[in-house]
Amino acid sequence: MKPSVKDNKRKAILDAATELMVLKPTATLQEIADHAHIGIATLHRYFSTRELLLDALALNAIGLVDEALAGILNDDSDMLRFLTEVFEVLIPLGSKMSFLSFAASVEENPDILAEEARVKQPLREAVEGWQTRGLLNAAMPAHWMITVMYNLLFVAWQEIQNGNLAKNDAPQLLVSTVIQGFGTPGRSGS
Repeated sequence: MKPSVKDNKRKAILDAATELMVLKPTATLQEIADHAHIGIATLHRYFSTRELLLDALALNAIGLVDEALAGILNDDSDMLRFLTEVFEVLIPLGSKMSFLSFAASVEENPDILAEEARVKQPLREAVEGWQTRGLLNAAMPAHWMITVMYNLLFVAWQEIQNGNLAKNDAPQLLVSTVIQGFGTPGRSGS
């Protein structure tokens, strides 16, 4: 089904808002309207409050993550390949996801939290499976590992944006960080 004009306008507003909020997380609705090249009244027809806009941005980002992960979450037998593919598809979504780390209202919305948990569930199941098979530390909570992975994604995206990390190098660096941490392989801290 072809998107309607209204759907296209809404998507354009969300794209412009995402773009601006990456640069200026405290952007006002007026600033977002200006950045989207629309009037404030038009913005208000779509999103009457900043919180509703943030919620829509969060749900949009979660939907994009869901779409990106749909093709790879079916086979978790090869942990390194699986994690590399997860990072490869999620790194390009960094700009769409980055505002989630500072949007407090998003964390108060039970619908968004439920959607985020649903999208993360296959990754949680994969991590728990790897823990059971002895590939990951079973003493560490799976929730902690997934939270760290998502936060590493944010950091990688910021480093790519700042020119400190090549986009093509990021997935392998993330996998290495998740699997090996910062320690020297084969050496303890003594």
